[in-house]
Amino acid sequence: MVRRWRNHPEVKKWMYSDHEISEGEHSRFIEKLADSVKDFYYLVYKREKAVGVLYLSKVDFCHQNAYFGIYANPERLAHGAGVILEKSALYLAFGIAKFHTLKLEVIENNKRAINFYKRMGFQEEGRLKEFVFKEGKWQDVIIMGMLSIADSSK
Repeated sequence: MVRRWRNHPEVKKWMYSDHEISEGEHSRFIEKLADSVKDFYYLVYKREKAVGVLYLSKVDFCHQNAYFGIYANPERLAHGAGVILEKSALYLAFGIAKFHTLKLEVIENNKRAINFYKRMGFQEEGRLKEFVFKEGKWQDVIIMGMLSIADSSK
């Protein structure tokens, strides 16, 4: 199910790797996750319906930070799926893991996601110039970040 979502055109077009993911490639990815101490993926449900996937990657417990990403179930978009995924990620990162900082990367032409992240409290912190080649051209990747609410008043 998750591989099918990840291969959906509305999901993969915003990912760095937008090729069709094979069953074998997906299985190897899942096996690798089992041994990882830096990458954590979660399937999020609401009332027994799969809402989407959230993940924390490049987790650094020493420096209390991570990158995160989300994608909603493209086959059954639940009302407010993005907010559910985002709030779940923030609770996981700041409420449970007690991270200081959360970062994300978003391709510059993904205006909908950028506006959504800004509404959720993320701020643009920098750019990776011409970092990905998508749709026949080089595109910047915007780095956005958020401090934990407990730490943002310092």
